[in-house]
Amino acid sequence: MSSSSLVLCFLCFLCVTCFAGFVLPTRALKLKQTQTQEEEEHSHWGRGSSSSSSSSSSSSSLPVVLWHGMGDTCCDEHSMGKVAKLIQQELGVHVYSVELGPSTQKDREAGFLGDVNAQVKQVCEDLARDEEIVKAGAYNVVGFSQGGQFARALVQVCPTLETNSKKGMMPRANRLVSFGGQHQGVMEWPGCGDTMTDFFCTTLRGLMALGAYSDLVRKRLVQAQYFKDPLRYQEYLDKNIFLPYLNNEVEEKRNEAYADNLKALDLMVLYMWKQDETVVPRESSLFGVYNATTKSIQQLRDQDLYKEDWIGLKSLDGQGKLVMEEIEGHHMQIDFDWFNQTVVHSILS
Repeated sequence: MSSSSLVLCFLCFLCVTCFAGFVLPTRALKLKQTQTQEEEEHSHWGRGSSSSSSSSSSSSSLPVVLWHGMGDTCCDEHSMGKVAKLIQQELGVHVYSVELGPSTQKDREAGFLGDVNAQVKQVCEDLARDEEIVKAGAYNVVGFSQGGQFARALVQVCPTLETNSKKGMMPRANRLVSFGGQHQGVMEWPGCGDTMTDFFCTTLRGLMALGAYSDLVRKRLVQAQYFKDPLRYQEYLDKNIFLPYLNNEVEEKRNEAYADNLKALDLMVLYMWKQDETVVPRESSLFGVYNATTKSIQQLRDQDLYKEDWIGLKSLDGQGKLVMEEIEGHHMQIDFDWFNQTVVHSILS
């Protein structure tokens, strides 16, 4: 059987298993709550939150857009739904949690199957029709895992699109927060957790190695659209339909508007989990990339992407608007108290 036939067979297998819903990997946000119930009731963010606290923040806070990670959904009560509820309660603002399908299952499937460029365009158009966001004229956006680079795509791409918004323009992002994003891609299938069978994990990794840049895969498998093989970099530039363009890596097709739109941010905050074994390399969360020549991680400020300011990161950094932080924990593990204090009240408010 040819490699293309194997890839096609696996895509059929993936579609069936997505539909059945019994082997999909779940990389949902894991929120840890360190306070006791008594402490929570008297905290500034728990059930004892005062209405005055929320109203004082809402006058200056913008609507918030959330983009979930692989295997998660827009509104799961234990992950994105809980985050959205927290932000609404604490800041009194409108929260738009990205949903890519008409049902929970379809939303989850869209994290694996689909054209990311089309998904980004869809969300841009949805934001332009959202009355609360249009009214505010801007929004803050938080992306989790692969939602990190997709959230960045909203910042860079949305303002370049035409819109039917009542104001005649796409709302712009004001602040971007990314948790464990793969901004420089991944060099193997995102790590296999307890919810993935060995067979599924092995097959996915094999698929990526076999045909990440094949016509059958590159427009259908979401993870292939940010897969960067350091040993096949030119092929990545030639055939990957998403990430090299978002990062302005293709010299003859660089879009200055993408850089201008990112430069316009008031703040960009990138978080990398120190114990992340899902994102390979984990430094991709801070724009680090594996250098096949030196066989080591090349940090952002040592790359041409930064030095030549391909997407505006150097400009942001020079203005003190680029923050890159390493935090304790494994992929998608966030302390709820810390998130509320550091992200909700210090960044989004």
